[in-house]
This record gives sequence, C-alpha cells and structure tokens, in this order.
Amino acid sequence: MTSDTAPIIVVGAGVAGLVCAIELHRAGRTVLVLEAESAVGGRVRSTYRDGLVCDHGFQVLFTAYPTLRRYLDLDALALRRFLPAARIVQGGRVSLIGDALSDPSLLLHTVFARAVSLPDKLRLLALRRFAQQLSVDDCFASRFAGVSTRDFLAARGFGTAVIDGFFAPFYGGILLDCSLATSASVLLFTFKMLAEGDTVVPAAGMGAITRQLAAHLPADAVCTANPVQSLLSHDGRITGVVMADGVVRSASAVVLATAAPAAVRLAATAGVSLAAPSGALGTTTLYFTTHGVSPIPGRALWLNGEASATISHAVTMTDVAPDYAPRGVSMIAASAVGEAADRSDAALESAARGELAAMARASGDGLADAKTAALSLAAIWRVPYAQFAQPPGWREHCPTTACGIPGLWRASEVLHSSSLDGAARGGQDAAQAVLSSL
Repeated sequence: MTSDTAPIIVVGAGVAGLVCAIELHRAGRTVLVLEAESAVGGRVRSTYRDGLVCDHGFQVLFTAYPTLRRYLDLDALALRRFLPAARIVQGGRVSLIGDALSDPSLLLHTVFARAVSLPDKLRLLALRRFAQQLSVDDCFASRFAGVSTRDFLAARGFGTAVIDGFFAPFYGGILLDCSLATSASVLLFTFKMLAEGDTVVPAAGMGAITRQLAAHLPADAVCTANPVQSLLSHDGRITGVVMADGVVRSASAVVLATAAPAAVRLAATAGVSLAAPSGALGTTTLYFTTHGVSPIPGRALWLNGEASATISHAVTMTDVAPDYAPRGVSMIAASAVGEAADRSDAALESAARGELAAMARASGDGLADAKTAALSLAAIWRVPYAQFAQPPGWREHCPTTACGIPGLWRASEVLHSSSLDGAARGGQDAAQAVLSSL
C-alpha cells in the first residue's frame, strides 16, 4: 500500500478524534481510527453496572456548544435537563440561586437567597449579559485570557464572600480549580454557554455522545483495543504507526487525537517535540445509591461553600435523569477537585458522607443523618487528567495542528480550550489542515 492509497490514521477515539474522522470521511477520504481502550469516548465515557449509569467523572453537556452540536442529533440523545440553579450550603444554611431569565420559577428563590447579596445578584445579571454579547472568539481574546478568574471577578466588583462561597464551588467544579486561578476566558465561555442553552446529560449517560459520533463512521473505520506504540517515519515524513503487538499500519497522514501527554510521548518516538500544557487538573467523583429519596434532592447542583470542603459539589443524578438507576433507586454524584481529589478512597468516602449529611441538615431534613448513613458507595471514578491547566497567558502558547514534520497532525482540545467544544473544534481544525495538505 502506497502513501497515496493508505488511510489517514487518527490515533484516539475521543471527541476530537471522532470529529476529525467524521470530517475526513465526509470529504471522501479513507480513515482509520485507532483507540487503545475497549470503547470509544476517551474521557467522555459511561460504565454500566448493576443497572447504574456511571459517567467517568461528573460531566455535563451544554446544548449551546457551537461546534459540537453540529455533529450531534440532540433529540436522539434523549437529553435530561438540570435546573439552571444551584443550592449554596454555607454556615448551616441553604440558598437557592438560579437563572430566572431561563426559568422564571427561580425568581423568588433567587431574590431572597441570603448567600448572595443583592448587589452581587445584580452583578451576576450584568455578567450574564456581558458574556452573551461576546462571541466565542471574543471570550478568548487576550484581555480576558491574560487575567485570572478571581482577579476578573474582583475587578467587576464581586466581593470575597461571593467569590469564595459561590464562584469557587460552582465554577471551581467546571474549571476543576477552586482557587479560580484559571484564565477568565474559560469563565466567560462557560457563562455564555450556560446563558444561551441548557445544561443536560443524555438519558444513557455521557458516553452516548461519543457513541453517536462514532456511528457517523463506517463500522470498520473504528478499531478499539488497538493501542499505538510508536510512529513510523521515512525520508523525513510520517508514513504510519506501529501497534503494541508489532503490526505496522501504513498511513497517508497520521493525526494525534489523544490527551496531551500521550500525544507528546508518541511524537517523541519519531523524534518530534510537541508543545503541551504544563499542568493537569484532576477530579474524583463518588457515586452513592440509596433506596428512596436522596438526602440532597432536586435537579440543581448542591454547592459546598465551606472553606474546609472536600466535596465541592454534588447532585442527585436520578432526579435529573431517572434512567441513571433502576426504579426506586436514587444515585448521587459527589465530586472533589484540586488537592482533595487525590485523597484516598476511604478519606474521600468519609468526607463525602459527612458533608452530604451537613448539606441535608442545612436544608432542614430531620432525617439527614439516617439518610446519609443508608447510602451505599457504588463507584469511585478518578480522572487525573480531566483538563489541562489554563492559567492566564496560556492562549499565547497554544500549539497548532501542524507538528513540524510532514504527515503528522494534531487534533486536540489544546488547540482551543479544555472543553467538549474545544475538543470538537480541535478535531475540526485538524481535519481541515490535513485535507488542505493533501
């Protein structure tokens, strides 16, 4: 097989790799996606166990994602919607604050919520309008990318109490950074997505998203459980890959669509040095089940506003998506980020039980302790590399699709932002670059 007739090989079947492969396939190119794991999805996968749907870490889909939504049939995903609100637990009290413009039923709760002052509520409304007026590219302009989320919020007049009590647990869960040291660009982008669409999960779990993407490709175009060991080069050009079992696969081009550390490692096998973000942000999610009503019911996130919190946020997934568990069973997802995510299973479980009970007691549930004691730990998912670090100035060092050697390209969220839409955009950009080169 010559380089002209060989397929384009995409290494990695996450969102970026699948979107890249879809674009190449639509352009009439033969494509082969090689995935090391036993199923497609990368970090966007779900495991099914005893009737439970356990996403690999707490994840959501923003229906307003401009790039990813073009590749999805949202109706076919049977989306289940979160309430556009959060319950803030702090000082033994619960306050419900939400987006009343999206859901008018939240207006009175939000007006009377004690956790956020009236001036800060008005600032939140102004920030919502400000983010909506920006384009996606505007959100990532240098004037926002060069400042931290914490400094940006302070500059807009938000006080320490609301930054630490609301933004840190809520956006800390999105940014995986409760210190809010992440670039303000990411805050603005997510704020815009929250304002312009719904926050949802598919009925069958987040893994349904990547399975639907894979369904756009021929059945023989995606090979799972096929890890790539190294790249093959000839006369200064990448000409294929070597599999873990020693099999050589020729390629007219190779696209690296893995997480940044794996892409750097593979490129190095051909003597190519790839730029990569220097930091990694991880998260650990504990899934608890109980028969009957959850101690933290409802479709809104529960935010732990305490400074000593281990669990930053939690939600009863079955109140959002009943399909996540058998009838009569409630399932809670409780997530830790930052240093807390690295604690032992036993330490996390103990802290989660105590903090979930405190949340329930704050809501006035007299059976809080009994309900929490009845919880069964169903699973713990650790995702050490859930996002790459995006501190102020990171956009100045974003890599490009070209890898510095003919025949090798990169499809990744690192080309844009660490999000599902950033991954889709990275895949799309890589496909366009490959097609132009051929």
